[in-house]
Amino acid sequence: MPLHIPTLGERVTEADIWTYATRNLTGIEATGTIAHPAGVGEEDSLEISPAELIDYPIILLDMNALTQDTTIRTYIKIDDTNYRLISSAVFPTDFPTNAKGVPIELYPMSVDWKITLQSGVTEGVSRDIPFRHVRRSLA
Repeated sequence: MPLHIPTLGERVTEADIWTYATRNLTGIEATGTIAHPAGVGEEDSLEISPAELIDYPIILLDMNALTQDTTIRTYIKIDDTNYRLISSAVFPTDFPTNAKGVPIELYPMSVDWKITLQSGVTEGVSRDIPFRHVRRSLA
């Protein structure tokens, strides 16, 4: 079915723009597991180093295995060299009651990102945290 592109006489809506912009994009869904150590130090848990302009609309973390409050931080290399903190939240305190999944929204960029985890109290043993994300090239 051909895409309708509004003529000059019609009003172009934001929906028209997004329909056109995302029509031919294909994504790759990926899963994995983060091994969260037993200690209380801030640990680099997931690093993303795209080679081109990439859109990671969301990363989902399954925090069900954690037994202690854990700070989740997101950093980005805004200047291409140094990581800068852009968000921080404590699980489960800053999330809905009984939530076990944590969504982390990212921005389409070609610079490095990382997500860190830091337990407030030692977990006692290493915990596996499954994650899932979709990525698509914007190049």
